[in-house]
Amino acid sequence: AYRRYLGLVLLWYGAVMVGGPFVVPYFVRVGGFSMTEVGLWTVISATSGLLFGPLWGRLADQKGHGIVLRGASLVAALMPGLWLLGSEGFPWPIWLSALADALAWSGLGTALVNAALAQAPREARNGYLALFWLALGLGGIAGSLLAAKAAGLGWGPSPYHLPILLSLCLRLLAALRLGRL
Repeated sequence: AYRRYLGLVLLWYGAVMVGGPFVVPYFVRVGGFSMTEVGLWTVISATSGLLFGPLWGRLADQKGHGIVLRGASLVAALMPGLWLLGSEGFPWPIWLSALADALAWSGLGTALVNAALAQAPREARNGYLALFWLALGLGGIAGSLLAAKAAGLGWGPSPYHLPILLSLCLRLLAALRLGRL
């Protein structure tokens, strides 16, 4: 069961990193953001995360980390859709994604680690966590390599659209599989 979970972690972080490297360039080139606006987006996301985190924590305490994993991963899976809806003339979906980012990641990071810990025998937790972080890193590397290939194809209005769309699709696939844990 843990190997299956590690495979999902690898798939999840691979999916995230297919689009992740292109978020800021997309905001600047397609969304028309200045670097100051990118910084403000980051501040909005970080500050909102401080508000959403305790809400996820209470939900996890009441209903378990599985519900947090399902909800947060679904929000994170759909978030690239907000980026793709945004443009220089219509930036509001990108601004809204700052809140979606906070909502997703303030619950998801903790839920993923807690799901790993829940499956680990007490005496082997360190080893299980090491494998979790290894799967996360390998997923990130694989996703970044796929991102470079996808961006190089030149399909779409910018080199960022295809990797972000691919990230959305892969995130959704991974989120649906994580939701069955």
